[in-house]
Amino acid sequence: MKTPIKLSRNAVILIILGNFAVLVLMTLVFLCYYCRRYCRNGAEGKAENVLDKEKMAYSSYSRNISQQLPCEDRGRLVFLHGPKQFEVEDLLRASAEMLGKGSFGSAYRAALEDSSVVVVKRVKDAFASSRKEFEQHMQLLGSLKHVNLVSLRAYYYAKDEKLLVYDYLPNGSLYSLLHGNRGPNRTPLDWTRRLKIALDAALGLAYLHRSGLIHGNVKSSNILLDKHGNACVADFCLMRLVNPSIAATRSAGYRAPEQIDNKKASQKADIYSFGVVLLELLTGKSPAQNSLQDEGDCIDLPKWAQSVVREEWTVEVFDLELLRYENIEEEMVAMLQIALVCACGQAEQRPKMSHVVKMIYNITSDRHQFPFNSPPSPSPSNSPLLDAASH
Repeated sequence: MKTPIKLSRNAVILIILGNFAVLVLMTLVFLCYYCRRYCRNGAEGKAENVLDKEKMAYSSYSRNISQQLPCEDRGRLVFLHGPKQFEVEDLLRASAEMLGKGSFGSAYRAALEDSSVVVVKRVKDAFASSRKEFEQHMQLLGSLKHVNLVSLRAYYYAKDEKLLVYDYLPNGSLYSLLHGNRGPNRTPLDWTRRLKIALDAALGLAYLHRSGLIHGNVKSSNILLDKHGNACVADFCLMRLVNPSIAATRSAGYRAPEQIDNKKASQKADIYSFGVVLLELLTGKSPAQNSLQDEGDCIDLPKWAQSVVREEWTVEVFDLELLRYENIEEEMVAMLQIALVCACGQAEQRPKMSHVVKMIYNITSDRHQFPFNSPPSPSPSNSPLLDAASH
């Protein structure tokens, strides 16, 4: 029979303390897990509440326009191309789905009774501009024609409400393609499609700049894909409708350094923002980190990419989804160089958008054979509306 082992008093105390420490550690782990789960569920619930309120706002507008506004303030739906296709009442009776909240207002997908689908944007924080000023600007936007721009079809002006009606593009935004559904069922965005999107978006922006105009809100959520996979730039030239300081605060992550002080849009600032979009395409990282895209917490993609390149860890910059493809390293590095020169901190050192198009096209022309979209004829600079806007 074995003699029982007697433990010293100190050993017993150590065992008790060890067990207590393990118990405390396990308790903390469980608390952290449940706290994170609770916070995540709370944030998702809050997001759903916000979206629900926005959906209600769209449907309630139908009652506002018919009941609350005087007759002289109700306005009319003006079509910019061809005859009138529907009335504003048809638009407001349509089945609506909120697409998102952008820098200039909320956008809704509206399915009309004739089965056609459009996007309705309610412009928020609009200046109290006169009807004439507003309509002149809408005529200007309606005159812009390019395969890589989202067409403005119609507009509505009233004292307290301004609606813009656009073509609906069914394949979502670059933002959703890059950052949506990162789970196991995700379909990766391959390198060829990323190149095509970069070239298309550059062509659309170059057209605007060649016309003497400024986009003012370049970001991945404003690059949409049509049914053929072409990328089209949206939300362009709307900064004249809202307070510049308000618009600038909503573009954090894409905003050029000089805009922090002067809050003014410019073509050079557009190019900086486009450089950030190219970095998004290359890295898979978003400069806006929260789920509602109000862009409160941001990562400075240009500074981060520059720091990695300086340490000669260039491969660490690229999205892991891209590393599975062969023989694209040189193209990715060339695109990274374009992105960094566009997102240069000194505005005068950034290239013109026409030069950016040529640099991207030089990458794509060897293997990918993308069509090069030439500017429409006649030149946009011949338009009196565009001439007036450039001054």
